[in-house]
Amino acid sequence: MSATTAPLVPSTTQNQVALNQTTLAATMKNTTAKNLKRKLAIADGSELDLTQSIPVTPQVVEAMRQRIIELEDQLMAFVKPPAKRARTSAAAAGSSDSAPVTSTSASATTNKADEKKRKAQVKKFADRLKKECKSAAVKFQGTSKTIKFDEVLEQSEFETIFGGKGNLIQPTPTNKPNSTVTIIHFDAEQAAEFFGNDLKGLKGFTWSRGGAPHFSKSEKLGPCDLSLLTLDVNYSKNGMKCTLKFEVEDPESSGICFGSSRRSFGWYLGGL
Repeated sequence: MSATTAPLVPSTTQNQVALNQTTLAATMKNTTAKNLKRKLAIADGSELDLTQSIPVTPQVVEAMRQRIIELEDQLMAFVKPPAKRARTSAAAAGSSDSAPVTSTSASATTNKADEKKRKAQVKKFADRLKKECKSAAVKFQGTSKTIKFDEVLEQSEFETIFGGKGNLIQPTPTNKPNSTVTIIHFDAEQAAEFFGNDLKGLKGFTWSRGGAPHFSKSEKLGPCDLSLLTLDVNYSKNGMKCTLKFEVEDPESSGICFGSSRRSFGWYLGGL
């Protein structure tokens, strides 16, 4: 039997086990004999008393083999944790020293990512406005036009884009402080600062006025440069719906006339 049970520890772990012999010996010394397993389970369900003479049969050899593997696994489980805890402690100490730098770096990275997302979303708003201004449904005929569209934004996205921008109308300490709807107003200067260069080249089309006195159809007269007068933002926290309402005008459209030409009938709005 000694030849069968000798290789309890694999050769690759002998050095590691030797380092822990003192701890293992102390543990076994404190374990009473009645707690030690002195029986060996056989595959047929019976148990073999290890304190008595042991018959050498294939079933007993197989049970011994399984028991040896079990003991090796238990021994390795006992040996490994100290080294692992030591490595964990060293890693924790190292991470503690570098934590402030990592935290600062992560914060800077997050801020850059948020700013990049904000700029991309603002450009998206500007591109949508440019497209709407050039649509056939928007005719600049001497008065400003209101252009409105909706976007779906999470609250964190909304705060990143509009936080601290424009004039907060609601909620404020004096106006519906508990409201879940946020309203922000931008005047022309604030809107220009908010969009920056994204609204450069904002254009639309000037149209003649149809109807009386000559009952003519409205006609497209040509492209025109536009100015953004105001922007009103309405955001519902519950529905994540963000409505943007733009007020846009053609500063040069005061001479719009009735008919197919600005000068065909000599009737200018600017002269009324």
